[in-house]
Amino acid sequence: KTPLVPIRGYCKMLKEPDVFGKLNEEQIEAVDEINENAARLERLIGDVLDAQRLDMNRMTFNKSDFDASEIISKVRNDLQFMAKDKNIQIIQSTPSESIKLNGDKNRIRQVIENLVRNAVDFVPQNTGIIEIALQKRKGMLEFSVKDNGIGIPKDKQKNLFKKFYQVDTTHARQHGGSGLGLAISKGVVEGHNGKIWVESEEGKGSTFYFGFTEGFQ
Repeated sequence: KTPLVPIRGYCKMLKEPDVFGKLNEEQIEAVDEINENAARLERLIGDVLDAQRLDMNRMTFNKSDFDASEIISKVRNDLQFMAKDKNIQIIQSTPSESIKLNGDKNRIRQVIENLVRNAVDFVPQNTGIIEIALQKRKGMLEFSVKDNGIGIPKDKQKNLFKKFYQVDTTHARQHGGSGLGLAISKGVVEGHNGKIWVESEEGKGSTFYFGFTEGFQ
């Protein structure tokens, strides 16, 4: 994983006109492509390491109180570049009052980001809408990521949170990831004594939920 850090650093430097001179549009696109693929590889390696930690029961959580809505805002802002590339919307629906959750802020953020990245891959270009929401419901603090994508067949849903499982569709093959994101998300949520689930209908989109019955106020 370490060699990827200087690769991404040099990509940033290459775009600084004061360092290597001004790049033309084609060169900028090439540098962006290198950086994007390095970032993808970095996420893949991170997923493999996290999956290994889960297998060995060595995933640790650094818990503290944090603002749940603020984490959603940060994920939304960080992934706006993906929305822009595909000309889709990522919207946020959170309570006006602050809700504090006791947990590992970075790991909870990782779960939300995994779900949003998946949604981006499966919503239609130009008309795709992804909603990240937070609410208190039935004694639970519930996070959700809803999309208007292609949906998931009923018979595939039970396997979604298994390692390396990917829905066998043309769309899935085009946007194939590690097949570990949802399994890791499940491990993180259950490591916080929470639960994660999905509701989906083919042709109508999907909503992924995760929530906690304790540790929030």
